[in-house]
Amino acid sequence: MSDRVKAAQAEALRRFRHEGRQLAPLRVWLVAIVVVVALTSKPSVGLSGRHLALSLCLALFVLEMLTWPILRPGHHAGNVVSRVSELTIMGASAVALVALQPNGVSELPGSAVVFIAGVALAPTFALPVGGLVSVGVAVALGVAGKGGVASILASVLLCAVLGLTGGLLRRYRLSQERTELLLADLEEAREDQARAAAAEERASIARDLHDVLAHSLSGLSIQLEMVRKMLANTDAPDDVRGAVDGAAELAKQGLAGAREAVGVLRRDEQLGVDELPDLFQHFSRTVNLNVTYSITGMSRPLGSELGLALYRVAGEALTNVARHAQGAITRVELAFESASVRLEVTNSGGTPSVHAGEGSGWGLAGVRERIERLGGELTAGPSGSGWSVVVSAPT
Repeated sequence: MSDRVKAAQAEALRRFRHEGRQLAPLRVWLVAIVVVVALTSKPSVGLSGRHLALSLCLALFVLEMLTWPILRPGHHAGNVVSRVSELTIMGASAVALVALQPNGVSELPGSAVVFIAGVALAPTFALPVGGLVSVGVAVALGVAGKGGVASILASVLLCAVLGLTGGLLRRYRLSQERTELLLADLEEAREDQARAAAAEERASIARDLHDVLAHSLSGLSIQLEMVRKMLANTDAPDDVRGAVDGAAELAKQGLAGAREAVGVLRRDEQLGVDELPDLFQHFSRTVNLNVTYSITGMSRPLGSELGLALYRVAGEALTNVARHAQGAITRVELAFESASVRLEVTNSGGTPSVHAGEGSGWGLAGVRERIERLGGELTAGPSGSGWSVVVSAPT
């Protein structure tokens, strides 16, 4: 399951709990009304006979209503059985209140139970529970002789309307959750498609580099080596030999660079923050750049695209240090924050190398675009006696 889908599910759960908190005051008011009316109506609550039965039913209804969460995440069978059982008990206590005290709150507790069944249960279970409670309320009112047929039908109609309202609220909530999950899946599919297209483009570039540039440089290197051997058997001037030796060396370097570029393009998807120590060893081995690396915060896995972007930022920053501040003291810090990650590369001191004038100047611009596409930001500028590159991106 992708991070985006997990985030959508977490948002649905948060909304679940928020809706439950919104319904809590309504439940408290309902319980208060039921209790007040029950205590002031006849027959009254008591400790014997019918009065005791009324007290027990009232206590059971109040306890169930106040402690039972109306909205619960999860849809497995155990949850459904538990919810149906608890609502059945609550509905039975509501019907018993009508039968034992018809001059009290009458259909109010029963209609509340029907509403909760519509909100909390799937229609397959909400209809039987709500129907039984509604019928129970109607029968209790009829046996008690309270009101006529019109009054009983009005009570049943109230239960039906509240049950339908609860069912529509549940349907809207679940529809919103499904829509958000589908959108998350769609965005994930789009990203997978984009990553696949990017991988195919990198593979195409790698093939072109290998088939054209690398082959050409390889042939050039072989021919220059042959020229060097031919010149070794002649009285060629030293400057000619030097020029050929330099050209041969440049060809070898170009071939090595082309092969390295092909390798990078081929393994681009596998690069991330876990490969940063290998990157630092590469710079230490090739350009004698010493890097101090530290990680702060609780380390956690990052998305492949974000990890690759941070790796590229570190590589570009260290390349600039090696080019413009040879021998500088370089520090790299990777900080995991609550909802984001920060990478900081700083250097102090150092002197420009002989390659300081090389490069297109677009390296940082390219990695900045990578970071901004992920919703982050990159800043680069002077810092004390050196330079700093700081990246911050959401995780």
